[in-house]
Amino acid sequence: MLVLGGAALLVFGDKPKAYELPNGQPIGQRTVISFWENWTGVEGQAMRDVVDKFNMSQNRIYVNTVEVSTIDIKTLIAVAGGDPPDIVTLWSGDMGQFIAYNALTPLDSLEDHGIVTSHTYVPYIWRLCAPYGRLYAVAATPEINMLYWNKLLFAAAGLDPDKPPRTFDELNEMSHRLTLYDSSGHLKQIGFLPIVPGWWNSMWGVYFGNHLYNYQTGYFNVDTPEQIAAYSWFASFSKQLGFTAVDSFLSGSEQQFDSPLNPFMSGKVAMELIGPYFSNFIKRNNPGLAGHYGIAPFPTSFGKPGDVYHGDCDLWGIPRGAKHVPEAMEALQFFSEQDNIEYLCDKHCKPSPLMVVSRSFIANNPNPYIEEFEQAMHSQNVEVLPPSPIWARVNDELANAAQRIWYGAPVEETLQQEQVLINQWTSDALRLQKLRARQGTNE
Repeated sequence: MLVLGGAALLVFGDKPKAYELPNGQPIGQRTVISFWENWTGVEGQAMRDVVDKFNMSQNRIYVNTVEVSTIDIKTLIAVAGGDPPDIVTLWSGDMGQFIAYNALTPLDSLEDHGIVTSHTYVPYIWRLCAPYGRLYAVAATPEINMLYWNKLLFAAAGLDPDKPPRTFDELNEMSHRLTLYDSSGHLKQIGFLPIVPGWWNSMWGVYFGNHLYNYQTGYFNVDTPEQIAAYSWFASFSKQLGFTAVDSFLSGSEQQFDSPLNPFMSGKVAMELIGPYFSNFIKRNNPGLAGHYGIAPFPTSFGKPGDVYHGDCDLWGIPRGAKHVPEAMEALQFFSEQDNIEYLCDKHCKPSPLMVVSRSFIANNPNPYIEEFEQAMHSQNVEVLPPSPIWARVNDELANAAQRIWYGAPVEETLQQEQVLINQWTSDALRLQKLRARQGTNE
């Protein structure tokens, strides 16, 4: 790991250069801290704007922003190599692994000073930042998944364009009415496809009442009746439409997310479950669709839409071994101030992670449905990615299982096999964690 860490730093570490402020002035004798982040395009520019604002706000610290891909792996390598960045952007699903391997610096001082607390963040955001009760990260931009629907396609199919499905029966029926074939019998439009975009195929059980992770035991609930019902519903679309026909219909377009070829933006798929940032991508790739789509909570099998949501958030943390922890803390405090976090979330078309938002954030927001997303953020029933040290491995395995189910594998048998496998992984991870605790190290 040390060798890999050294090699990683040579490849993508900070390079010596003459730093300067946004106004072109040299930084002088400031302390330079490195900030690894993974946003690009409009989102990346918004983050750079906030960093520039911090750099101009004082004369002691200079934040050097470096765009890094596969940031989770590279950060772990850099921590092992002893030369990590001072601040890093994390996926929420990284938290369990990073904490288990002692790869993050606790942010107690931010909480002690009241800057980031369980009272300043909406409940599910706090659970992501402090999954075991101790603060290890601060919130960047959050998301809540909602059902988007194309009102133009609804109207063309004779459906009320202002009434989205409220139950799974309605979703299935509307999807059937919105599915069209050309004169040769090939699919040309589909109402709903659970594999588009296909980013959370491990989480469909949320909407059927399954709690995937047991916070008390650390084990996963994979083959429960609720999970089996969820993936039986998931598989029903493949069985009805034919997976070969669907493959031909999509033919790679599902990989074109930020593109006019995106299935929803091109009008090939009428409904999609996705986050608030999608508004940015619609405006960018099909501005004619703006004003002609709606958003609504996804149906549930056990209640009404909105009884449960799937939420997430990008996070900022300070890796263990960072050389400038006080300066990094000061930068994170600045990033977390209401006007700065609102600016960033506004540019990302996302709601705020804070309990209190300004009137101007709502009134001037480019996302036409920001109030609906804000309301969902405050729900007490938001399921998040498990803070397990093996979550990345489990997530990949469940996504692969969903793919096998999509292509015809029996649901109950597949999930039972996954439960046995993931139980073994969990048992091994817990045993290793106890061994590390006895040795007094998480290296």
